[in-house]
Amino acid sequence: MTECTAVIVAAGLGVRMGARGRLTPKGMIALDGMPLVRASVLHLADRGISKVRIVTGHLAEAYRQEFSATPGVELVHNADYHRSGSLWSLGCGLAGLSGPVVILESDIMYEPRALDPMLRGTSGLVLSGPTSAGDEVYVWTKADSQLIDMSKRADHRDEAHRGELVGISALAATDLDAFRATAQKLIGADIKADYESGLVAHAAGHSYTCPLIDDLAWAEVDDETMLADAYMRVWPLASAGLPRAPGRAQAI
Repeated sequence: MTECTAVIVAAGLGVRMGARGRLTPKGMIALDGMPLVRASVLHLADRGISKVRIVTGHLAEAYRQEFSATPGVELVHNADYHRSGSLWSLGCGLAGLSGPVVILESDIMYEPRALDPMLRGTSGLVLSGPTSAGDEVYVWTKADSQLIDMSKRADHRDEAHRGELVGISALAATDLDAFRATAQKLIGADIKADYESGLVAHAAGHSYTCPLIDDLAWAEVDDETMLADAYMRVWPLASAGLPRAPGRAQAI
């Protein structure tokens, strides 16, 4: 199989992080001296993925300082980050790639086993059980786990959702061109389109399965309350085995 590339979408403004978000991109928030995106890069390397693209935008210099000397990590800048959405940023990250791709959001912490279903060279996304995080994205599938829809409203559809979006997904090499074409159409209608809408639109015509890890420990960091809760509940499991950085201040 062609070498897999990870694309980490990290161009967002981080508005809900308030003062911290104005100074630090969310993916560079450090817990025990370890930035969230650095933790993802290490988790990926442990799973055999050493080629990583980080799509930067807001406060891109922070990523240049952190990863300029990291082998295998390439920074791709979305110069239009201030007016575009995450689907545009993902398109920047996918440019020129031909092999399978694992896609990650920058502001998540997770147990490394969350990556395992996405390492098969197929297309899909990881679901978890209930998190009660307060900003859940619910995912609906067919009986065979084929993606149908996503929404932040649990009552968006009459039928029960299958699980919650974790922020880790994948595109098979054979799906890249079709996904890029779909993304172009959506962005043409709305430059602020999010990448989730691109995945749903792509799944309407292609195989796109959603494996569920019901007991997965993971969290998204959108604001200070979510960060504090994630640090207590999820970070001990997400950071197990990661190197510590003595002398560097932790985030909380």
